[in-house]
Amino acid sequence: MKEFCKMYDFRHAPADIIAAREKLAEQVQRELELAGVVAFQIDVKVQVGAGIEVDRGDDAAGGVFVTWKPHPTLSTAAVESLQNSEYQAQAIRHHGTVIMHMRDAIIGILVSAGFRAEISDDDMRPFVVRVWGRSRREIEGGGEIGDCRKRV
Repeated sequence: MKEFCKMYDFRHAPADIIAAREKLAEQVQRELELAGVVAFQIDVKVQVGAGIEVDRGDDAAGGVFVTWKPHPTLSTAAVESLQNSEYQAQAIRHHGTVIMHMRDAIIGILVSAGFRAEISDDDMRPFVVRVWGRSRREIEGGGEIGDCRKRV
C-alpha cells in the first residue's frame, strides 16, 4: 500500500485535519443513528446502511463522505444485470433510485441536525453525500452537534 501511495505521490492531510475529519465523521454517524439510520465507518464489515468515509488525502477530494449501502441482494441484482449487459433492467433502475432517495434523505437529516451537507460533485463518488462541517448557525449558536436534547 505504501508503495502505491508513493508511486502516485499521495499525501495524507496533516494530523490535525485528519483528526477534525474523524470527529466530524463520528458526529455524522451519531446524528444518522439518532434518526434511526444504520450508520457505520466504511472500514467496518457491515455493508448495509450509511457508510461514512474519512478521506485522509491532502487535496480537494479529502473530507467526510456518506454513501448509502442497500441490502446486498439489491446490489447483487443490479451488478448481475450490468454484467449481463441488461442496462435497462428494473434491478438497475431500482438500485439507483433507492440510493438517490436515501442520499437525499441523509442530506435532509444532516442539514436539519446543523451540518453543511450536499451532493458530492466528485465524479469518482456518484450518489455520495459530502459533509463539510457544522453550519454557520450551529457554530455561532454554540452547543454540541448531535445533542438534540439541548435543542428541543
